[in-house]
Parts: sequence; C-alpha cells; structure tokens
Amino acid sequence: MSLSPKLTGTRLDPIIASVVERAAVRLSQAPTADPDPARVTRFTRALRGEGLSIIAECKRRSPSEGDFGATLSIAERACAYAGAGASALSVLTEQDHFGGAPEDLVEAAAAGIPRLRKDFLLSEEMVVESVAMGADAVLLLAVCLDDAQLRDMRAAARDLGLAVLLEVHGERELERALVVEPDCIGVNARDLTTFKVDLSTTERLIPEIPARFLRVAESGIRGAEDARRMRDVGADAVLVGEALMRSADPAAVLTQWRSVLAGEDDR
Repeated sequence: MSLSPKLTGTRLDPIIASVVERAAVRLSQAPTADPDPARVTRFTRALRGEGLSIIAECKRRSPSEGDFGATLSIAERACAYAGAGASALSVLTEQDHFGGAPEDLVEAAAAGIPRLRKDFLLSEEMVVESVAMGADAVLLLAVCLDDAQLRDMRAAARDLGLAVLLEVHGERELERALVVEPDCIGVNARDLTTFKVDLSTTERLIPEIPARFLRVAESGIRGAEDARRMRDVGADAVLVGEALMRSADPAAVLTQWRSVLAGEDDR
C-alpha cells in the first residue's frame, strides 16, 4: 500500500504527514469490509429531514483552537447530541492533532444515529477500514487528493455503501467535486493558510451546488443565527464542532438552536 497525498502548501501538510505515518502502520495488514447499501441510505436520509439538519461533532482538540477541555466521554456526548435532535454525528479519528482515535467512532455508536468518519483519508484502504470502525459516511478533502484519488476513493465508498461528504474551500475545488458525484458536498469556511473563518465563503459557494447534492456548511457555525444564514443560502445541513465542544451542556445548546430555527420556519 502506498499513501501519496497531494501537498497543499497550507497548514494541513504537517497533519497529513502524521496521518501517513500512522496509517502506514495501521494498514500494514490490508483491511477488508463487506458492502452494505443501507449505510449510505442511513446517512443521506438523516440529512434529508424537514428543516436544517445538524451534524454534531465529537473531537477533543483542534490545531486552530487547542484543547476543548471536554468532560463528557465520546459515548456520553454522542448520546446527548442525539437526544437533542442531531441528525448525524461527525467523529474525528485523527490522533496527533485532533486527539481522536478509531475507537471513538466505535464508541459513538451508542447514540444510534449515523456516523461520519472525519479524518484525512488518503487511500482506498482508508475508506475500507472506515467500515470496520462503524462509519456510515466518510469525509474526503479535495484539497489533499488529486482527481484520480477522488475518483477511486469515491468508487470504493460507493461499492461499500458508504456515503461521501466531499469538502471544498473554493470554486476550483467545487468544480472538481461535481465531477466525482459525491452524496454530499461540504463548503468549509476556514482558510487553510491562516485558519481564519469567513462565512461569506460558504454563502458564496453553497448556492453554486446543484440541489441533487446534499449541501453542508462547515466551520464557523457558532450560534443559531449562523445556522440560519447557512439555511437561507441553501444549506441542507450544518456541521457544528467548536460551539458544542466548548459547552458544558451541548444538548441544551442544540435544543435552543433547533427551537429558534423551528420558530422561524413556522412564521
């Protein structure tokens, strides 16, 4: 197995180098997985619900924000999210920079809602191993995968029944994503050179994504007002991490957001 990531020239490159090193050891024995068409349906159906769906994230730290000081276990947090109406979970499994682990994805199964494996997947083997971790969907990043890798990894996910959320940061990446025909396209508002967040990036790109794709707004969703902004430009879902991870009561935060959004829908 050979991992050949595409250098990005951004602050992602040290993270990707760590991923390559760990994956080379972890995947020394080729993983196997059985196809299950129900997996992709579970994830996409969850995000096609009425109103704006919320993908709630489990992660311990991030390169831009440091340690979140979370007190809940992954299982407790996942169950709190599900109980407050989250449609799906995003679980960080990258170890060196986000403090995650493959076991976190397994632990999050306690919530009973679909799980996205969020990591820097660089090969078809890493897509396959995601099934053993219990993923219903995987994140692919256009910025660190060339066109052939995107095509092959998307095909591997399709064969296994995994949904694909393909993340983009600009117009060129969006053009490449559309060719691959993923299940979902996510627009990340974070500048990968500075790590600063600008929601206007998401507001510009979401309307350019055809409605046949699930449209996901990522990064910078800090309150119900931000979620409303994303919904109003056409997002089907928002992926929320920091705002929930910094809260001592993430279920209360989600409940309040959903109440605000539902109230607006009723007007």
